Amino acid sequence: MSNPDDWFGGAAADEAEEAARAEDWLQEDAPSPRPWYETIDRRLVVVAVVCVGLLIAVLAAAGVFSGSSHHVATVSSTVATNPVTTTTPTTTAASRPVAAPTTTLKPADSGAQVKVLQRALASLGFSTGTVDGDYGPATEDAVKQFQRSAGLDVDGVVGPATLRALTAALRNR
Repeated sequence: MSNPDDWFGGAAADEAEEAARAEDWLQEDAPSPRPWYETIDRRLVVVAVVCVGLLIAVLAAAGVFSGSSHHVATVSSTVATNPVTTTTPTTTAASRPVAAPTTTLKPADSGAQVKVLQRALASLGFSTGTVDGDYGPATEDAVKQFQRSAGLDVDGVVGPATLRALTAALRNR
């Protein structure tokens, strides 16, 4: 078939056209490549989505996404406390030595020496409540329990005899 716009038409033009078609025979018959998303099996996608959903559910149930450390078990280095009715202290091993106060103390005192007293009593197993530096009722009760266990006069005041007994108890712990 000749092209009317082909001024130089004839057999040579037809041969060139036929040669071009012969060279391009591979491209005419090859199917066009499909996009990657059409080649994925939908069943695999469903299985993957279900697995990811299950993983997220398990992690959420385990508390991974809560953002708090309340779910982590911690080992406390605090000393076990005794109920008020117990007269025998429970001693535990401490990781570092605890000092005794250097001055006598009485109820209503406050400050650093009261904190030292509270830590010392707590290390020996006598509960003083919070170590806050205030010689309140809980600290007074702990001093009385210590005095009772040491065979001292029970008055709730840390006098010279109580200081000596406290220092000796901390040393022998």
